[in-house]
Amino acid sequence: MIEERFDVDGAADLDVSVPTGSLTVDPGPPGSVIVELDTNRPETWHIGQSGNHIWVHHEKWSVGRSARARVRIVAPPGTSINARTASADVRISVPLDRGNLAVASGDIEVGAASSLSVKTASGDVRIDRVERDLDVKSASGDVDVGRVGGSASITSASGDVDIDSVAGALGVSTASGDLRVRRYEGEDAQASTMSGTLRLGLPTGRTVRMDARTLSGSVRLPPRKPASGASDSVHVALRLKSVSGDIVINRLES
Repeated sequence: MIEERFDVDGAADLDVSVPTGSLTVDPGPPGSVIVELDTNRPETWHIGQSGNHIWVHHEKWSVGRSARARVRIVAPPGTSINARTASADVRISVPLDRGNLAVASGDIEVGAASSLSVKTASGDVRIDRVERDLDVKSASGDVDVGRVGGSASITSASGDVDIDSVAGALGVSTASGDLRVRRYEGEDAQASTMSGTLRLGLPTGRTVRMDARTLSGSVRLPPRKPASGASDSVHVALRLKSVSGDIVINRLES
């Protein structure tokens, strides 16, 4: 086991590559970063610092025994991270400023971030909260997202996509799987699925311009309500498409 401690002035900027094993980033007190590395070949790893920039890298990008490691980092809230893994689970509980994650195979869990970008070839993605913008590209695996305070762009080749709420522009698609946006508060949403059901919830007080199409399925809308005559209603543009599946719009009363 290797343990290194670094002093930082404010938030840290982490650059981590773990070919195989696991990566965990937990919250810690301001002013310091702790790197714990559990591996059978410590001589093949490089850990260093330049200012607030801290890196953890293996000498070769491979999935051999020397590249396997369990990496745990304790960092202050507001940390940014750029992480790459080949076959490793990633769990980040420290609140991030910026996050950029590229995972070839493995599950991803992120607690909170100001902005976040995720690319994964195989594995489930779970994100609790993003204050600004979120971008997720998944080849295979379910995507489960809590609240997004800005825009959300999510693409999945195979897997279900479930989002609690989005406040900004929305673009979401999956080739095979169900899509569900429980609460959409923005003004421009595009959603499509080749095979699956598409569900979207809208708060009351919206004036909706909608283009909803399905080749094999039905479009189900809430009962039309009389116009309120309010000039400050929110205008929403929806473009929804399902090749084989239903499209369901739900009205949220609160």
